Amino acid sequence: MLKENYIKIYEDSFIRNWSKPALCDYLTQKRMTYGEMAAAIMRLHTLFRELHIKEGEKIALIGKNSSAWATVFLAVNTYGGVIVPILDEFNPVDIVHILKHSEAKLLFADEDIARKISIEETPELMGIVSLNGFSVIAEYGNSELLKIHDMLDNIIRKRYRSGYKPSHIRFAKRSNAELAMISYTSGTTSFTKGVMLSYNNLAGNVVFGMRNYRELGIKLERSLCVLPLAHTYGLAFSLLVHLAEGAEVTFLGKIPSPRIVTEACQAVRPNLLFFVPLILEKIYQAQIRPVIQKPIVAAALRVPLLNTIIYRAIGRKVYKVLGGRAEDIIVGGAALNSDVEAFFYKTKLPFLVGYGLTECAPLVSYIHHPLFVPTSVGKALPGLMQVKILKKHSHDDTGEIVVKGENVMMGYYKDPEATKKAFTSDGWLKTGDLGQIDREGNIYIKGRSKTLLLGPSGENIYPEAIESKLGNMPYVAECFVIQNGGGRLEGWVYPDYDAMKAAGIEPEQADELMAQNLKTLNQSLAKYEQLNTIRIASEPFPKTPKKTIKRYQAEELIRQNQPE
Repeated sequence: MLKENYIKIYEDSFIRNWSKPALCDYLTQKRMTYGEMAAAIMRLHTLFRELHIKEGEKIALIGKNSSAWATVFLAVNTYGGVIVPILDEFNPVDIVHILKHSEAKLLFADEDIARKISIEETPELMGIVSLNGFSVIAEYGNSELLKIHDMLDNIIRKRYRSGYKPSHIRFAKRSNAELAMISYTSGTTSFTKGVMLSYNNLAGNVVFGMRNYRELGIKLERSLCVLPLAHTYGLAFSLLVHLAEGAEVTFLGKIPSPRIVTEACQAVRPNLLFFVPLILEKIYQAQIRPVIQKPIVAAALRVPLLNTIIYRAIGRKVYKVLGGRAEDIIVGGAALNSDVEAFFYKTKLPFLVGYGLTECAPLVSYIHHPLFVPTSVGKALPGLMQVKILKKHSHDDTGEIVVKGENVMMGYYKDPEATKKAFTSDGWLKTGDLGQIDREGNIYIKGRSKTLLLGPSGENIYPEAIESKLGNMPYVAECFVIQNGGGRLEGWVYPDYDAMKAAGIEPEQADELMAQNLKTLNQSLAKYEQLNTIRIASEPFPKTPKKTIKRYQAEELIRQNQPE
């Protein structure tokens, strides 16, 4: 258990940084200081108390990233309640299921989402409060939510007659061992599980971020929040670490296209950037690949020394486009395309790839970019996390990655059977990822244990590795690799029709393009990895909110539509 108390970290930060800017909504440029955020949190604490919500009871939250979202999250945390963040991309049926399963007492929601859900069999729920101004959208049962909400101003005026001041801040006294959050992950084969995260799990990530960047001499001043806060990756590092250090957090509030992200980066100029691979891959595909594929540039990149100059120039340009201040560009949440990674490494862009999972809130491994080894995901967090490989065969260095440490979850909510299955008999969390660890402690992800395929002679085939190469071929927007009934490998591609149109290529020519891609791809693969064919998907594959393909659903759709 960490000695740093999670709630005390934020109590101290709000007092210490009272007059500094805390939150900003990029679209409206509306800002809040730490003092104003603390007052908004106090107001919500008052609402919770008047509704007789007890410490340890659940409060749900769903909506787009915003100052209001962040305020509610910290309010529930520091009140001692259990926050249940729900991804705004979940469908209404799943949202209601989560509300019932978690026994949420209150729901904070964007109004457009609240209108789509039908609350019926949720006896615990008192009502819904809007994230757009904190008005009451709905009241259920005998909660008196509307009446209490209307009385808040009078209650607060009587309690803080001379105004709310730093000396008034008194957050809940909760042990790090207590449950702080239930994160319902996006599942592919069954309904999503509720990952129980303690204050200690959250603190492990926050304390690591604070220690790490202080040791590196990096002062956190500004954060650009691009990733969904309902995911632990964006939550921990775009928001929680920065608020603990007194930085200002700006919420993008838009779908992160390359143009929107780069414009926001230049406006905010953040010290650190946190991306999922798709963002860097789109920047590469939209802005870089068309340039380096030009004959004169492609020829120059084959010339020693000259190619180094060109790579460095591209790296400086991309760095400037991304704000020009990032000490680390951290990529996580999924595997980065290997060709894109290799290219950016040559440009000296200060990026690195880390590794984590929701069950670790999320971080397992990281390393500062000058020490980053390409194709790795860094090293286990020193003093916080342990990582080892469970090998099936002594002659094979690859096995399942298992982890232990401060960040590892308490278990799955109301699911002791799934919790038991998630751990080894001696207490290591089974990640479901296959990997290797080298002598220096660098971790390498090879694929998911559930997706591992066997070649004709028993060779291990990692479809993700093939997809990484195929996804970087011309005019491929999305791709997926499966093994058909005859044991042969097939690639399924949803073409990049926008790029084809820009190049004057008709949609009917997609098959011809993919036939050429197949020939080129197979030249770079081992014989047992080579694809038998590439087929065209009629529509994009189903994806998680992190924009990774839902493998199980995609495979089911492919098998249903597979030619005889």
